Amino acid sequence: MEVIDSRFLVEYFFSDDQETRSKATKHLTDLIKKKRGVLPTIVITEIVRYVCDKRGAEEGTIRYLSLIRSGLLVSELTGEIAREAGLLKCLHPNVPTGDCIVACTARERKAKILSDDKYFDEIKGISKTWF
Repeated sequence: MEVIDSRFLVEYFFSDDQETRSKATKHLTDLIKKKRGVLPTIVITEIVRYVCDKRGAEEGTIRYLSLIRSGLLVSELTGEIAREAGLLKCLHPNVPTGDCIVACTARERKAKILSDDKYFDEIKGISKTWF
């Protein structure tokens, strides 16, 4: 399993480098096909906001719908994950709250995080991967 971080989706949707977009598309297609991609709800929030800022609300809604309909497993923010993320944020005040939620989602699912975000390197017991 791989928990998808916003950083990956930014590259998937917006990379100017054709090779990067091609690799990201192949990786995401593979995750969907094998049913190994997990999409936390916080990442949906972050990517919709990012797309909205760059391209407007209509495009943000289109990208939201494409993610929801993609076949990725949407992982809700549960009370347990919220508690664990709050405790993790307390231990790592420099790590953004959204990344703490993604990290705790990965821990719960015993999954790697699909990201190149350096903040995940600060958290023990978390593995990340990049395409």
